[in-house]
Amino acid sequence: MSDRAYTLLMSPRSVSIWLALTLMTPGLATSYNLKAPVVPDPIKTSGDVLTSDPNIICKPGYTQTVRNVPQALKEQVYQSYGIKSREKGEYEVDHLISLELGGSNSVRNLWPESYQTKPLNAHVKDQLENRLHDLACSGKITFQEAQQAIARDWQAAYVQYVGPLPGGLTPAQGSTAPATQAPTVSASQGASQVSGATPPNADGSCPATAPIKVSKSGIYHLPSGDSSYARTKAVNCFASAVAAQAAGYRAPRR
Repeated sequence: MSDRAYTLLMSPRSVSIWLALTLMTPGLATSYNLKAPVVPDPIKTSGDVLTSDPNIICKPGYTQTVRNVPQALKEQVYQSYGIKSREKGEYEVDHLISLELGGSNSVRNLWPESYQTKPLNAHVKDQLENRLHDLACSGKITFQEAQQAIARDWQAAYVQYVGPLPGGLTPAQGSTAPATQAPTVSASQGASQVSGATPPNADGSCPATAPIKVSKSGIYHLPSGDSSYARTKAVNCFASAVAAQAAGYRAPRR
């Protein structure tokens, strides 16, 4: 290459044009934010439920009455995931269990999801959320089933309820940190909003007709053989362990 050709090639204008073209190539667009989480960290974002009552969730306009994620909380979510800078429109602070599925605005239910990663991104997950909402509101599945499926592994739920993942991926290929924890239930949630639940007494105890205590962490406790039962302040009460399990709660680890 001649000195003149090299000088022209390396001129500021030429370098700027090269960078612009490179940034527009599909390959780089795909890898633009490869560090963006395609699935949430199950420790930071285990899922959190506000209600499972279809009479509440399926009312038109319901999500607008409960949507409340202030910018300060969004910044907290970005910081917890180590995202120090971002472009406008690059991410959304997404609800793992979407509001249209009864999810809450708790930080336990929020994570930064990219619009730009390919082939999986926020737009793909939106398709699953809409599908689960339609199925639950039509009575084909319960909202508890929808909430647990999307919190456990949204990609596997996509395959189950929508169809193959884009790009021919399998859930294992698309996931980097599959969630394993069951969604918790916000303490602010009214017990009457959970199917089969009975409201606790004012002191956090449960009535004799529904003695199974559910803690704010989503674990149910039995009145006998459970050392944590007496000190647990219930957010919901159930008549049996089977009923608590059916509502999406889990037993304490032994």
